[in-house]
Amino acid sequence: MALPKLTQPEFEITLPVIKKKVKFRPFLVSEEKVLLVGKEGSPAEQMNAIVQILESVVLTKNFSARDLTSVDLEYLFMHLRAKSVNNIVKLKYKDNEDESVYDFELDINEIEPTFTEGRSNVIKIENYNVEVREPTIGIMEKVGLGLDSTEDITEDNVSQSQMEALFNLLAHCLVKVYDDKQVYDDFTIEEAVNFFKDVSIKDFEKVQEYFDSAPKLTHELEYTNKKGNNRKIVLRGLQDFF
Repeated sequence: MALPKLTQPEFEITLPVIKKKVKFRPFLVSEEKVLLVGKEGSPAEQMNAIVQILESVVLTKNFSARDLTSVDLEYLFMHLRAKSVNNIVKLKYKDNEDESVYDFELDINEIEPTFTEGRSNVIKIENYNVEVREPTIGIMEKVGLGLDSTEDITEDNVSQSQMEALFNLLAHCLVKVYDDKQVYDDFTIEEAVNFFKDVSIKDFEKVQEYFDSAPKLTHELEYTNKKGNNRKIVLRGLQDFF
């Protein structure tokens, strides 16, 4: 007699940014190997591994991991890990002050993204309203950015290549520009890049603020070190949580 076919439980969560319900199953031993290999690779290879796993385990029709925002992808992956392995993650961090290593236990189910109150995807630039959208994983791959790259490229000391990546990201996220008389929504990526390059520094800060204030997955670990000082570790993104 042939071996029985194993069945897997199904779970459902609501993605926090796009507010869409997604049904998924736990990942299997064979699929976990893909993650382990990807973890040792480049940021692009790590993202590809996560995308590959999510598209294998998600049961919702017409699902594409590349259509997700980075926070939705991280949130879904964390809950997938919780249901597939364990919701408790054990972490170790070395304190820079006393040089001691501290152990922590983190419950994935308690981690929720933070949202900036009053954040709007319509930015006022001169006399125009500029509507933008959240960057998806597909867009970030297209412009050569990783999951945690958007924070790095908004700092003052960015390189030329990082600035070009930022302009390309903005161009792919531009939905339309409009005023009281006309809507401008028929443009090429190159035209969108040039549009943002012509923005004044003051107005460009508004654009950067939109991306700086994007939803984030963060969690704080608080402890007292051996010197009696209260310490805090802020975890951001998948790399910190696992």
